[in-house]
Amino acid sequence: MNCDDIRPLLEAHADGELDLVRQVEIEAHLRACPACARQARAVAERRNALRASLPRFTAAPQFRTKILASIRAEAPVARRRSLIPWPVWNLGGLAAALIAALLLGYAAGDLHERQASLVEEAVADHVRSLQAGHLLDVVSTDQHTVKPWFIGKLDFSPPVVDLAAQGFPLTGGRLERLDGQNAAALVFHRRLHSINLFIWPAAHGTLANGTGERSGYHTASWSQAGLNFLAVSEIPAAELEQFAGAYRSQTR
Repeated sequence: MNCDDIRPLLEAHADGELDLVRQVEIEAHLRACPACARQARAVAERRNALRASLPRFTAAPQFRTKILASIRAEAPVARRRSLIPWPVWNLGGLAAALIAALLLGYAAGDLHERQASLVEEAVADHVRSLQAGHLLDVVSTDQHTVKPWFIGKLDFSPPVVDLAAQGFPLTGGRLERLDGQNAAALVFHRRLHSINLFIWPAAHGTLANGTGERSGYHTASWSQAGLNFLAVSEIPAAELEQFAGAYRSQTR
């Protein structure tokens, strides 16, 4: 993509409205093109200025008074429920149960949306790492070299194993940023393909165990010992599941 292709898309890029591949292409172009990078910064600054200047509504004190008065007015009705036959006053309990079910549904939806967002973020990091010079910060097939390299760079110790015997040799690692936290990325290989295994503390919630596909890449996720694990690769789904099983069996 050239500058003429990129610039009409900067607004959509800033809003996160583009597909993953297009987002990665634009980010790569912005790193190499100072002119487009300046325009992208101008778009971001304009968005921030608009957000800061938008009016904010603050409820008047009288509003709180009206709410409290309404609650007090309902209190006698609640006390009279004991005088009403069961089929009528029990509707309140049914309503409460329905509300609880809705809240649980929303919570489950939020968890699903959060995991989907993390998977998309990890896939984007995987795609970016495949560009020249982005895959490895430490290059080694020795787990006893890779693991100490992270000391002092992370506030946790990622489990590092070599799975060469299972067909997934360790080739190194690097620092990443995922879920708003510093993360480790261990890099393994399967034939000519890379596997990125992202590891970070489960401070914001654990990942559900499972597999998936996003933008043509397969993923496998799980949580273990207070850490989240998310593997991404273009290898077949069955082979990525095999990798995840081999890694988990070596780190229990």
